[in-house]
Amino acid sequence: MTALFEKLLPVLIMVLIGLVMRKKSLVTASAINELKQIIVNVALPCILFLSFGNTILDSRYIVVVIMVFVLCGALYLMGFVLKYRIPRFFDSIFTPWFMAGFEFGMIGIGLFGALWGTGSLPIFMLIALGHEFFAWFICIPYVQFKSSGIFSIKGTVIRFLKTPVILGILGGLAANVTDVFSVMDEFFWGRSLLSAMNSLSNITVPLILIVVGYSLVFERSSALKAALYMAARLVGVLVFGTIALSAIHRFAGQIDPLFTAAFYAYLLLPPSYLVPVMVKDNEEERYFFSQTVIYYTVISFAGYVLLMLF
Repeated sequence: MTALFEKLLPVLIMVLIGLVMRKKSLVTASAINELKQIIVNVALPCILFLSFGNTILDSRYIVVVIMVFVLCGALYLMGFVLKYRIPRFFDSIFTPWFMAGFEFGMIGIGLFGALWGTGSLPIFMLIALGHEFFAWFICIPYVQFKSSGIFSIKGTVIRFLKTPVILGILGGLAANVTDVFSVMDEFFWGRSLLSAMNSLSNITVPLILIVVGYSLVFERSSALKAALYMAARLVGVLVFGTIALSAIHRFAGQIDPLFTAAFYAYLLLPPSYLVPVMVKDNEEERYFFSQTVIYYTVISFAGYVLLMLF
């Protein structure tokens, strides 16, 4: 129990720092938004590049990517069933994305890296890779089409390949295959670049947790509707996720000693923080999803504590 609290307390302290910074107005919301841009566009790509560049690649990882993609598809379909079968509560076009999206960047990397160590992040990021493909080629195009009536597969691919997080992943995989790190180690500029990227990676997790703490603003929302959304998602991810995990174990075997814990850590993540951002013309709906995602984040924190206990 003492070891558990030794891991949890630093996380809670960093989240608390963010809360205090907001309560005392030590940092403006615009400054936090700019910090998010630094995290998403610079720090996260660095940590992804180094993680995928140094991990040992295994052909069985393809099974993981495919099964996570299928898992997201099952949750997405569940969202449509809820939308059309129970429109009184689940009538939004964003319901499927709420059910299938996972905030692995701003929440997952911060929590998992803090509790299990940044050295364990590659296996966690591997699980999230299938989700990124699903989000970019299924979720986002659907919302854009429903909102504007326009869909371009070429535009989607270009935006996907230009996203800093994706560039970090693909760059890391390319560096891994070509063994470019060993070449960089032979030159002072290469060692300097890797050192700078490592320094950025080391501060990524604390910065994410502080930003998360700053963003936890609890306000009154539609309690029953929010509870139904959260309950439906939690049941769905645990049921379909356990089935997907069983299939991975069956077809890929034991990938990593930490894989099962990492997989459930992924399942416990809150919905994508992009859901309320994508709501453009309905302030009430944007507010509802914004608050529901925040409340779900608290559930994720509690879930991670339970996961560490077992």
